[in-house]
Amino acid sequence: MRTSDLPADVRPASRVARPAHRAASPEVVRPAHRAATPEVVRPAGRAAHRPRGASPSDALASAPTVGWRGGHRRAAGRAPIVASILTVTVGWLLAILVAPHVTLSPGARMVALFCHLTCLVVGFGAVLTVDWFSLRWLLRREPLGTVLTAARGAHLLIWLGLVGLLASGAALGPDTSSGVVWVKLLAVLVVGVNGLFLGRVRDRLVAAQGRPPWSALLPGVAAATISQIGWWTATLVGFWNANS
Repeated sequence: MRTSDLPADVRPASRVARPAHRAASPEVVRPAHRAATPEVVRPAGRAAHRPRGASPSDALASAPTVGWRGGHRRAAGRAPIVASILTVTVGWLLAILVAPHVTLSPGARMVALFCHLTCLVVGFGAVLTVDWFSLRWLLRREPLGTVLTAARGAHLLIWLGLVGLLASGAALGPDTSSGVVWVKLLAVLVVGVNGLFLGRVRDRLVAAQGRPPWSALLPGVAAATISQIGWWTATLVGFWNANS
């Protein structure tokens, strides 16, 4: 008997016609793998990464942003610098006017003298540190960014030392009738005003692209020289008065 003569329901399973392997499925529209993302706008304050092959001699590595001064922004324009000079001058005059009216006991005078010497070490030491890095940069031993970073870090110490010198010096009651004492007082004033100018020079060096031109470097060299003369004058005159 042939298999075709059997009923369909008793035919062997292997002989049953198989349906199509896969039904035609509608075309599946797949979404794009990734949606287009808007371009990320990075803040302009962050500098581009310097490649390894770049020479560090002229790079402003770790340089503070323009206007940075010890934790706050320096306002632009002439009015802020004029206001700062007036503030320093008024504080200087106030210390001179108060000095003759201050009377200290021997113990308090020793404390004031210790504070005076400590402020000298802090302020003048910070100035010497910054100028040392500046000298190494002139000798091409350090990048300019290192000098600017050292100046930024020492900024607060310099001003604390200068203000402490002025306050403790007034407490010691200097003899304002002496010409030598006035030389020291004027040296302190010059150091304070010159320090404000040095902050502006540093801002210009930070803003310069690549190696700064000599037009931006010469004011810095002049201000650093004036700073050294002022600090050394105040130190030597104070030493002379203490031993005379």
